[in-house]
Amino acid sequence: MTTSPQRVAFAGLAHSHPDTDATHVRGLGGEVVGVHDDDHVAAAAFARRHGTASVGSPADLLALGPDLVIATPRTHEAAALIRVLQDGVTPVFVNKVVAATSAQLHEWSDAADPALVGTSSVLRFAPALAALRAEVEHAEVLAVRVRAQHDAAGFRTPERNWQDAPDLGGGILATVGVHAWEMVDVVLPGARLTSGTGWTRQAAGSPHSEDVAGLDVRVFVGGRELPVQVSLSGTPGPDAYAIDVVTTDGLRSCVLDVENPHAALGFEGLIGALLDASADRRVVAPWRSAQVVVENTVRAAQLARSGDGGDSW
Repeated sequence: MTTSPQRVAFAGLAHSHPDTDATHVRGLGGEVVGVHDDDHVAAAAFARRHGTASVGSPADLLALGPDLVIATPRTHEAAALIRVLQDGVTPVFVNKVVAATSAQLHEWSDAADPALVGTSSVLRFAPALAALRAEVEHAEVLAVRVRAQHDAAGFRTPERNWQDAPDLGGGILATVGVHAWEMVDVVLPGARLTSGTGWTRQAAGSPHSEDVAGLDVRVFVGGRELPVQVSLSGTPGPDAYAIDVVTTDGLRSCVLDVENPHAALGFEGLIGALLDASADRRVVAPWRSAQVVVENTVRAAQLARSGDGGDSW
């Protein structure tokens, strides 16, 4: 850990991650110095829970002199928030999802500092996934299969149903899909989706976005194309995250322990990495390296919803 307490500010409380993040910041020796959200009642409640102050604007938050800002905006508002949070000095980490459509992605890319703004799924910091990466790092990979399941009930409440709208928060293909593409990037760093097909299904009479989706695609990495199969679902029940990597030496697999999410799914690891990086004025998963994961997520959503290859990029 860092040698002195890192001062962390929170901008936006769009979903559940800020509470978890603040708990780990304090548990790992950091200090929560302030919070801002347009919902002043929610911000005040967060401030009480974490022993900090609620402030009136992003500028007021930066005036506190934090070592790190953790931002959690609504996806369709992410670019606008990041524009006012960047001061050229303070690292900013943005909880997923930062873009769910091509238009949002272009706006975000124009706004985000490639070095000081970071974003990723917490799964990037899952210890078992890191172990799998080390296991296959020097192997000849032939194919990858990944599965991500997260009960979508939380995305479909009145307060958070923007997450389930394809043109706002992205629906299952973005909110759950980003976890799948993060796992792919961990074992195949920089792999870029190039082509493929997909499908979606909705429960009978469901007014929501897809309940389940699948993709059979190709990614380009290391000078060649590899097949990747992706299964996504937001059906009721426990979370499930798994990845199989087929190599010339055999099958290597990882199933994440959802019974111990704080450690096993990377929540604690993410905050530890953020605190360490911010001590050097850096951010983990900077946009210059995280961009491919978001691009793959957006492209995969297009493919699955079109069912015939989607719009060309």
